[in-house]
Amino acid sequence: MWRALVCATVLLWACTKNEPKEDVELPKVAPDTVVVSWSVISRSSDRDSIQVALDGSRKLNVSHRSADGTRMSIERTISKADYERLVGTLHALDCCSLQSTSKQRTHPNEAKPRLELNLGDVLCEIELWDSEWREGRARECGFAIAQVHGGGFVPDPPVDEPSP
Repeated sequence: MWRALVCATVLLWACTKNEPKEDVELPKVAPDTVVVSWSVISRSSDRDSIQVALDGSRKLNVSHRSADGTRMSIERTISKADYERLVGTLHALDCCSLQSTSKQRTHPNEAKPRLELNLGDVLCEIELWDSEWREGRARECGFAIAQVHGGGFVPDPPVDEPSP
């Protein structure tokens, strides 16, 4: 009897509801509309360039050009959970309010990565220097996108510095 009571208690405890999940307002856009675009076009010949585009149907296209000119594109569909997490994070971080703090680059070859968002109710284009993408809220916005595309956070190499 005692064993049955313990088993029933464990079963009831294991079956309790998970915490309620906060609903994310998904962009109300056509399936082929680009929702998130992230691009880094390198100004130097020894650094890679990348362009990431995620559309309303959750199709992710990552185009990569290596420093030697080799090009590669990968297309896949991300999960609904990843899509919701990204949209929710970009909204919560208010990435569209990011503004450049510097009119000049910190290095002559520094790139200026661009983030474009079309979240239905939010539409913006943000260009910041590499060094600005590595600080505060801008860094969080960049990492949220990098987690989805899996190609690394491109501004992480400090700047387009020539190789030693």
